Amino acid sequence: MAKHFTGSDGALYVGGTHIAKIRNWSLNGSVETLDVTRTDDTARKFIYGRQTYSGSCTALYYEDDAGALEMNTMLSNIIRTSGTSATATATLLLQLASDRQIQATVLFTSADISASTGEIVSVNLGFQVSGNLSIATMGAA
Repeated sequence: MAKHFTGSDGALYVGGTHIAKIRNWSLNGSVETLDVTRTDDTARKFIYGRQTYSGSCTALYYEDDAGALEMNTMLSNIIRTSGTSATATATLLLQLASDRQIQATVLFTSADISASTGEIVSVNLGFQVSGNLSIATMGAA
């Protein structure tokens, strides 16, 4: 029987800890091309170069039973009264199922908190991956 994944299958972890319920997330991967054309070639030739990844997610803003803000790790690097540390990275795990995951070291680059009457407060977060993905099992088990 076919298995279909939905947004309700998703989870967001930072540093191995489940930190937020998420409404959605996305990851964009791209690779640059490097021109390796020689002067005697009659057409341009390219090879793959460096990869880059960035993404976003919409997390639900809530406190746990002890009154702690679960997503503090993500927000504290963006919404603050002082400068951001140059080394403020986090290990982010995006998961659809235990065998469908993306994990990487990221810098959180944007946060947009929004509140509407009758709705749960949400935080739209942007992130940039630093280095290679450490887990990438979305394409295959």
